[in-house]
Amino acid sequence: MNQDAAREWFAIRTKPQQEQIAKLHYQRQGYVVYLPMMRTIVRHARRTEEKLKPFFPGYLFLHLAPLERNWVAISSTRGALGPICFGDQYVPVPDWIIADLQAKEDGSGAVPLAELREKWLTPGAAVAVQLDDDTSVQGLFYSFSGEENVVVLLSFLNRQVKATLPLDRVQRQ
Repeated sequence: MNQDAAREWFAIRTKPQQEQIAKLHYQRQGYVVYLPMMRTIVRHARRTEEKLKPFFPGYLFLHLAPLERNWVAISSTRGALGPICFGDQYVPVPDWIIADLQAKEDGSGAVPLAELREKWLTPGAAVAVQLDDDTSVQGLFYSFSGEENVVVLLSFLNRQVKATLPLDRVQRQ
């Protein structure tokens, strides 16, 4: 059996602000680790600087073969809390999600959300919202809601209704 073919991605919770520590210790143990990052602007005491922060604060991903799924060792790694599970089921993250994030990274390894925001989403801009594979509706961009979500005004029953949606479901018209 091909070991790479059986590998799956698993989300691992980390201690607050210890994603990099957990990543380093997992790498030292020989695990394949993915910690998606994003560039953010930090303002403090009249200074503005750009920093890389985790795309999913408190989480990273491990690409594990069946023989590497030692959940006790994974949970006891420094900086980590353990894998995401539902009851006693450890649910893998679909490969396409990780591949999509990796494909969007820029040269520094960051997913460039801030640049996407500035280039194409301004309040009042006409947008198309993808509801599912076949259905999209028209709306107006209203605002950002955190790093990953947007608020859009959708026409519903002759009224404009605010809807908070993931950023990747919205495209400018």
